[in-house]
Amino acid sequence: MTANQPTVETFRAACIQFDVRSGDVAANCAAMRAGIEEAAAAGAALCVLPELWSTSFLSTFDDATIAAAEAADRELQELTATHDLIAVGSAIEADAGRIYNTATVFDRGESLGSYRKIHLFSPNLEPRRHAAGNEPKVFATRLGRLGILICYDLRFPELARYYFHKGVQLLLVPGQWPEARAQHWRTLLRARAIENEVFVLGSNRTGQEPSPKSQELQSFPGDGRIVDPTGEILVAGAGDSGALVAEIELRKVRTMQRILPVHRDQRPSVYRRLFDDAWPEMLANAGEGVDPADEGAG
Repeated sequence: MTANQPTVETFRAACIQFDVRSGDVAANCAAMRAGIEEAAAAGAALCVLPELWSTSFLSTFDDATIAAAEAADRELQELTATHDLIAVGSAIEADAGRIYNTATVFDRGESLGSYRKIHLFSPNLEPRRHAAGNEPKVFATRLGRLGILICYDLRFPELARYYFHKGVQLLLVPGQWPEARAQHWRTLLRARAIENEVFVLGSNRTGQEPSPKSQELQSFPGDGRIVDPTGEILVAGAGDSGALVAEIELRKVRTMQRILPVHRDQRPSVYRRLFDDAWPEMLANAGEGVDPADEGAG
C-alpha cells in the first residue's frame, strides 16, 4: 500500500481480454502487449488483465515456466512506464517452495505491492496447485483506492465488504470464468458494485481450455465489464479479444454514498453479534486445509 492520494477524478479504464493459452507465455505476452497498446491508444490510465494471464492454470511448475512468468510480469511493469498507466492482472508467484495466484499493481514502472488470491477454486483442484493468500490489500493510488478480487473471490461478499469499510473506490477483478456460469459472473459484478457503492472492473478471458479436473473443454465468454456504483454497465465484452474501455468518474462513488448512506445506516453491533453466533457453524462448514479429494471434488 502506498501513501499516495487520488489526484485524478476522471479517467479512462480498460479491461483487456484475450485467449490465455495454457503454458504459452510468449503468445500470452504478445496478446497482453497488443491489449495494453490498444487501451493506451484509447486513453486508458488503468488496465485490468485476466486471471493467470501469462500461463493460465498449470498442473506443474518447472523453473523455466516460473522464470518466463516472472519475465512476463516485468514486461507488463515496463509497459506501464511506457504508457503512463496502472495495470493489474494475476500471475503465478513462486515463494518459499509454494506457488501463489498473485495480482501485482504496477504504476508507471513501479510495483505498488501484491495481493494473493484468498479463495482457491476447489472444483478445479486449485488448492492442490496453489497456496492460498490470507491478506486483502488496499492500494491508495493516484487514480483512487483500489481493492482486488481474483475470480472465485467474487463469490465471497465478506472480502468485498472489507474493502467497502476501508474506503475502496474501485474493485478490480481478474478472472477466468467459464461460459457455463457466465450469468453468475455478470450478476456478481453488478451486485458487488451496488452493495458496496464502488466501480467494479472485471476482465474475463476468451477462448477454450480443458478443465483442470475433468479435462472437458471449457469455453470462456470474454464478457468482462465495467460497472459503476449505481449498477450501470458502462461497457461489456461480447467474446472478442482486446480492450473494453469506459470513463470512470470517482464523484459517482461519493454521490451514491450521499444518496444512499449505507456507511451511516449500517449496524455493526448487530453484525458482530450475528457473526459471533454463526462462528461455530462457519468453522464446521469451512474446508480450510482440506484436500479437495477428501471433500469429493477430486
